Order: sequence, then structure tokens, then C-alpha cells
Amino acid sequence: MSKTDKNGTAARRKGGVGRWKLSSQLIMVYCLAVFLPLAIIGSFLISTVKTRQKQYYADLLAANNDGVRQTIYEITTQIFTISESIVYNDSLISFLSGKYRDEQEMLTAASKTTLLDKYAARYAGVDGIYVYIDREDMVDYGQFHKVTDEIRQSDWYTKASEQYIPFWMAYESLDSRNTNKTWNLVLVRKMVLVGGEHEAVIMIKVRDSYLASRLTNSKYTTMISIDDQPVAFGSLQSLYGKKPDVEIDYDDKFFSFAGEVDYNGRDSLVCVNTLKLSRSANKLYLISYDTDAMDNVRRLVRISYMILAAAVVLPLIIVTIFTRRFTSQVRVLRDEMGKASRGEYREMKDEMRGSEELADAFEDLRKMVFDIQRMEAEQYEAQIRAQNIRNDQQEIEFKMLSSQINPHFLYNTLETIRMKALAAGDAEVANATRLLGKSMRYVLENTGTKNTTLQKELDHLKVYLQIQQLRFGDRVNYDIKVQDGINPDDYRMLALLLQPVAENAIVHGLEGRETGGMVLIDVHTDGDRLVIEISDNGDGIGVAELTELRERLGSYESEDRTNSIGLYNVNRRIKLSYGTEYGIDIESEKGRGTKVSVIIPQLKGM
Repeated sequence: MSKTDKNGTAARRKGGVGRWKLSSQLIMVYCLAVFLPLAIIGSFLISTVKTRQKQYYADLLAANNDGVRQTIYEITTQIFTISESIVYNDSLISFLSGKYRDEQEMLTAASKTTLLDKYAARYAGVDGIYVYIDREDMVDYGQFHKVTDEIRQSDWYTKASEQYIPFWMAYESLDSRNTNKTWNLVLVRKMVLVGGEHEAVIMIKVRDSYLASRLTNSKYTTMISIDDQPVAFGSLQSLYGKKPDVEIDYDDKFFSFAGEVDYNGRDSLVCVNTLKLSRSANKLYLISYDTDAMDNVRRLVRISYMILAAAVVLPLIIVTIFTRRFTSQVRVLRDEMGKASRGEYREMKDEMRGSEELADAFEDLRKMVFDIQRMEAEQYEAQIRAQNIRNDQQEIEFKMLSSQINPHFLYNTLETIRMKALAAGDAEVANATRLLGKSMRYVLENTGTKNTTLQKELDHLKVYLQIQQLRFGDRVNYDIKVQDGINPDDYRMLALLLQPVAENAIVHGLEGRETGGMVLIDVHTDGDRLVIEISDNGDGIGVAELTELRERLGSYESEDRTNSIGLYNVNRRIKLSYGTEYGIDIESEKGRGTKVSVIIPQLKGM
């Protein structure tokens, strides 16, 4: 290798990215322009989707739990009302407190006491009503039971006999066949009998199938426990009689919890709420599980990552294929150029297949070789080729300009975002996107346009102020007043004239206000002039600062217009278009706000 070649190779190695191989440059462009933005934005969007989807399922679960809470409150209130009617029923009290000569007389009286049967038959939620009385002469008949030693020693009877406050409990008993254990939600309360010789306790069982029909949802697992007792109701039979899996702070009067837990080996969402029962010391804990929510969220995240991976890999494959084909064509062209530089004209190929640009370059190379052999024709043909190249460049530039993004693409993209926001239930994002689209459409349609109507200008100003309201909330409010007799559609004016003035009022006028900011737009006529006043209730401007501002607006040579460039441009456009007698006028007082008057001639018609 010659010294010159060595120096050239060393120079290429010392060069920056621009000196890299073409394939390396294309891969670098792909990484910077495609991979990194997709990875960053895609990861952020997937994280946002995951969070919102999880919250969506949590909200559904909370709504279901609240529905269970309302239903169980309705059922327990109804059961308590029934118990009130029973314990204070005179005929029942008379039967339980009466004197009977023999067992037959008692059975006859019991058969005539049908109050309990009527309530059990009338209310679907009642599985049974039972009365336990501590009379020695009492015999078991229907719902009436004598208190045996086993019953007397039970926790629930002991608790009922010691207090008059009704209480709820999870009650375990055998089914009608005495083969399987069942659990029921029951209300237990003591009755006051005449004479005080005996005491009676009533127990009202809530029908488990009725609770299941009212509370069970195929999507969720529901269970109800009373205080620290086992589960009294569950949407699955396996839940009965067990302690809830979720940790509950029984000392918290209104314990509630919502979050992600491990339930039966699955990541699940859980919602726990406390129901304080009416006229009872008991608390019901309503527990709802969604065992499928996290699986659905993870499935959505996996699909999103697969889409993101496809969005990254497919362009990489395309770029790689294109790079290999293009660089192979470049190498062929380089080899042919090397042959030409060495004078090996006869060994050069007749044509080269590939992209149009490289094929043209190869053809130019062959023409150059031919022109070297024919010096006189070379100069003339070279001029023609140069002109052709310039024409091609102009055509390429024209095609590049023609392929710029159509504004409708932006509008359609914004509309797609708005529809997706509506589908996700995010009305605020949808409204903001709609307003932004309207604003962009007006600006793009009026860029380079000299005149528009007052109505369109006010509509654009209203859209801008609505966008600012979404951004700043109560800090920015506005009101637009038009003098009676003025039809804004009849008046012509410069396009994009009012929005910079309103923007100045918000950015500078309302800068110090946290709430209650107001921008007032007042349109009226003054002789043959049309006046649009834009005022704010901000901090206002001092006398010295106002004087300096007016001087800057009036001077075309001022270089320092950092804080008033919008007003300066508006003022200059008006004066250049309508004359020096028109423009803007500023009035302000420290602590009283600022008013900017846009003064233009009254121009009507097209």
C-alpha cells in the first residue's frame, strides 16, 4: 500500500460519524430515529395502559362490593324489622307465657300460633324462624323448641340470654337430611315474656340460596364474615366456615382495604368494606375478589409489548435488507470506478442493476469514460449532463416538498386520539384534543391568508381560551361581549390578530393570580373604527413600565421586545395594512389590571 493510501485510510479512521460506513450510518439512524423513540414512548404508554387498566378493574370490583353492601344492608334491615314484629307480638308472648294443664293443650295452642310460619312463607330471604324457651313443660313443635342442656351451654344462647341487644352470627348446623354441615347468617335476640318466669330467644336464619341469588356475580368471588367469626356466606361452597384470607383490622370501626393480594396462588384484586348493622354491635366484613383482573392486565401488557416488538423489529429487518442491497450496489459502483481510474475500460460492465440513483451514477461513469476518449464531444455532453442533474435535483426537491405531511393527517391523527380517549372514558383528554385540532386547523388554514371574518377570529380566540382553561383551571376565565347591532360575520379583519393579545393577557397579566383570573373581550364600534378591547384583572403595570412599553411598541427600531413581541407584531401588522392611525392602545394601572385595545377600520363585505 502506498503512503498516500495509508494516509487516506488513517484520515477515514479519524473521521467522525460522517466517515463511517454507509451501513453503520443507516443502523445508527434507525437506532436514534426509530428504536429509541419507540422504546421510550412505547414503554411509557404500556406502563400507563397497565396502570389505567388495573384501576379500571379495581373500580369495577369496588362498585360490585358497594352493590353487595347495599343489598346485604337491605336484607339485614328487613330481617331485623321482622324480628321486631315477632318479639313484640302479643299472641306469641301470650302463648310462650301461658299456663297449660297438659301437653296436649300446649300443642293445641302452638298449632294456632302461625305467626312464624306466615313470616317464613312471606319473605323469600327467611330460611326459618325458631323460638327457644326455657320452660320445663315445653315440647318441641315446629319452630318452637325447648332449651336443652346442650343449647343452654352454647355460646350463642349464653350471649343472647345475658343481653337484650340483638346480634348476628355465622351459625353452623346440619342440613335437612342431617348429613352435611351448613352455614347460615342468623339474627339472634332475646324476648321479654310476661311475668319474667321464663325467657325465650328467637333465631332467624337468612336463606343462603336467597343471598346467593342476590349477591353472587360470576366474575367475582364474594364472602361475608361477622366480626372475627368464620365466613357466613360465600359465593363458593368451599369458603364457608373458614377465616377470610385477607388480613382485617377488627379494631378499626370502619376498616376498608383495596389492593392486590395473593389469593389461592393467583395475583388478585381485593376490596374489603365494613358494614355496621342497624341497632346491633356487630360489623359485617364484605370481601370481594377479582381473580382474573391481573391476568387480563398482564395479557394486555404482553400483547402491547408484542406490538411494540413488532414495531421495532419489522423496521429493523427492512432497514437491514435495504442496507445490504444498497451497500452491495455501492460496492459494485466503487469497483467500476476503480477500473475506470486504472484505465481498465474494457473490463467495465455494460450496465448495473439497482436503485435509479446508483444506476444513473454508473451510467454517468460510463459516459465520463466515453467522454475521456472523445474530448471534443465530452465538454458539450458534460454541460447537458450537468443541466440534467440540476433538473433532477429540482424535481427531487419538488417531490420532497410535495410529500410533506398533509395537514389533514394531523387532523385525522388528533381525531383518532380523541376517539380513543372517549372510548377510555377520558372526556377531558378528548375535549382538549378536539380544541387543539380546531386551533391547528384555523392557524394552518390562515397562514399566509391576509383577511378573515371577525366571527372566525372570535371563534379561534374562544378555542384558545378554552384550551388555557383546561390548562390553568380557575386561574383563567373569560367572557366575550359583542355590541348589539354588530354581526361579526359582516366584518373583515387580519387573520391571527387577537390570539397573541389574549396570550399576552394570560402570560403576563394573570401571571400572579392563582384563582379568579378573568380575560374580558369587548367588541364595539367607535365612529368608523372597530375596537376590540382585551382586558384582564391581573396585577397591572406601573406608570414607568407602561411608558416604556408604549415607546417600544411605537418604535420599529427597538431591539428589546422580549416581553412584548406579540403586541409589537400585532401593532406593526395593523399599521402596515391599515395605516398609522390604527394599531393598539394599552391602558393599565398597578393593581387594577390591563386593557389592550385593538383598533382597526370597519371593513365589511368579501
